[in-house]
Order: sequence, then C-alpha cells, then structure tokens
Amino acid sequence: MHLSRQADTTRIALEAFGATQAGNSALQATSASLGDAIEIIVKRNDTVDQIFRRMELSLADLANIRAVDVAREALDRIRPGEMLTFFIQGDQVVALERPLSMEQTLKIERDASDNFTASVEEVPLVRHLVAATGKIRSSLFVDGNAAGLHDAVIRQVEDIFRWDVDFMLDLRINDSFTVVYEQMEKDGQIVGDRNVLAAEFINQGTRFRAVRYENAAGNADYYTPDGVSLRKAFLKAPVQFSRISSVFNPNRKHPVLNTIRAHKGVDYAAPSGTKIYAAGAGRVKFVGVKGGFGNLVELSHANAIVTRYGHMSRFAKGLKSGQRVEQGELIGYVGMTGLATGPHLHFEFIDNGVTIDPQKALRRSKPGEPVPAAERTRFELAAAPLLARLDAGSAPAAVIALAAP
Repeated sequence: MHLSRQADTTRIALEAFGATQAGNSALQATSASLGDAIEIIVKRNDTVDQIFRRMELSLADLANIRAVDVAREALDRIRPGEMLTFFIQGDQVVALERPLSMEQTLKIERDASDNFTASVEEVPLVRHLVAATGKIRSSLFVDGNAAGLHDAVIRQVEDIFRWDVDFMLDLRINDSFTVVYEQMEKDGQIVGDRNVLAAEFINQGTRFRAVRYENAAGNADYYTPDGVSLRKAFLKAPVQFSRISSVFNPNRKHPVLNTIRAHKGVDYAAPSGTKIYAAGAGRVKFVGVKGGFGNLVELSHANAIVTRYGHMSRFAKGLKSGQRVEQGELIGYVGMTGLATGPHLHFEFIDNGVTIDPQKALRRSKPGEPVPAAERTRFELAAAPLLARLDAGSAPAAVIALAAP
C-alpha cells in the first residue's frame, strides 16, 4: 500500500473481510477478492476525482464508475465529513460504498467482466422513542443540551413553536420543556436523531403542546392535541435576532436625521449576514434599493397585506419581482444599507395600506388548516400515545425495529 494513501486515510485491516462482516454486506460473497478496505473522510472542497488522485487509484476505474448513472449522481454530491469506503487491489477499485442516509447505502462493485454495477441497499434500523425534559436556566440550546438533546432536535422544537414562542425574548427562568423524538440505532450503535413526535413548552405559565401527525396522503405537520394547526399565517419574527433595538413608534426621533419621524416598523438587531425569512407566503412585490431603506424587499400576501424588510446587506440568490415565496423561505441577509446606524432588520407590516405595529399584527396571526373532519379519529388514535409519552416525561420508551424508512 502506498504511503501517500496511508497519510490520508484510516486503514482497516481485513484479512478475512467476509468473516468479520458476515451478514452485514452484500460484498461478502466476493470477500476473498476484496483486498484492503480503506475509509476516506471527505475533506472540504474534495471531489471524487481528487480523492482518486490522492490515493493513486486508477482514473480509468473512476471513468467506468461514473458511467453508471446511479453512481455518477451520488458521487458528484459528496459532502465534507462523509465517509467513503474503498476496497482496493493494487491501484484498482474492487468495490466502493457511500452512505446516502441513515437508511440507505450506495454499493458499487466490479463484476467478473471488469464492469461496475451500482445498487442502493436499505439499512436495517432500530427506532427508539426517547424523551427528554428540562427547565430553562439560560437558553433553549444550553438547557436542551444539558437535558441530552442534540442541536438538530432543539432546532426542530424551535421550528414547531415559532408561531407562539419567541425563543429570544419570551423565555423566562423556570420555563420548561419535554420532547419526545425518534433516535435511530444501527448495528448496536445510535447513529442519529430523526423526527420530534411530540413536544411541550411551558412559557410564562402558558402550556403549548404539539404532536406530529402524518395524514392519509403521507404529509406530516404539527398540531395541538385538539387538532389545530400550529402554523399561522405569519411567523412571530422573520429573523433570529439578539434584541429589538427600536419598536413601532409614530413619534420617534430619528437616530440619523435627528428629527421627529414616525418609526413604522420594528428593528431587529442581529449580526450582519444573519438570514432573513419571509414572514408569510406571498409574492415579491419589490426587490432593490429604495431610499433610506437601503436594500429592500416587499412581499404581497393574501387579504391586501404587505410586509417590508429593509437595510439588507444582500438579497437571496435569484430573488426577483413577481416570484412566489413560501413562509420561512430565505429572502435576504441582515445588513445596514440605507439610513442605519448598525446592522439590523427593519420590518414593517401594512394592512390594506395602513402601517400597523408588526408585533401586535403577528401575535394576532390566524392559525392554519386544522385536521380534516374525515381524519379526526385517525388523528386522535395517532396522538393519544404521543400525548401519554409527554405526560410520562423522560420515562423509558419503546423500541421499534425498522427494516426501511
């Protein structure tokens, strides 16, 4: 084996690959000819071509592998941190594996005619329903981590309750949370978390509960125990901000112009480059530069409502006038263009031509569609055990075997 390969890889000694991996790989049938197995962690800006060259592997093999449609598509989309497993003889590739997800693995094999075939195998998983509970002492992320939740699960909780709870401004000491979610096991090892199935957040004495329900058409969303959608027409805030630097005020003294000039929106202070999202579904009415707003986006929504987003550093790539945007879709980034003394988002809410206090307007936002009456019984049957798990808190949960996603 070349020393240059060893410098870039973690090598696994496999004198009898089929014996050590019996039952775990479709490759075991040809284990006698597999040779060495080498695991490669994809680096930043890596391509498969660069990896082949670094390992001094046959570029002819790479060309033949890329001639297989399934293989070409998968290997052209490798990401930093992923692991590729090569089975090598000399400078030739005998086989190659790439995990596509927790549930699927791409397997590429050389056949007796020196051609390559590709297949996607389902990986047997075991699903654990686990729960975590905790109290707020600092922030949802800090206290969620302390309760055993990973960041991806905490972000799901934020998304679920984002129409009702502002996790920057509304949190109070002793607020509490309980989360029931899926944890996936593969070959005896926990390999990741999946969906939050139920969650509870008690904020300033008000209890918010959510259950995940997948309807008969296979579409999933979150509802209250009564079947009311947690989604509302508008988000509580269109940006993750550190503080509100200026509120709606018809008589505010302008910090730059030094004159009494109505402040017709809310200023959310946030670092430059922070992502800004559409507060509600609609169409782009204006995108460009407009006076003191600097870089500005205006969105038109149902019922003659317009929202404005000012002082952006830049717009989302490809955003153009007339384009349809969905609620929560990226539209730009926080900046300080126009008349601004620091980086922030200036956000306005205009109802039938009248500019109103955005904070009040967003709090009054109407909920989305409830569970249809025809699926009510189905919803209640699905929600009951999840609500019972919320009541049980962090008690031990069931383990369910999944052969496929």
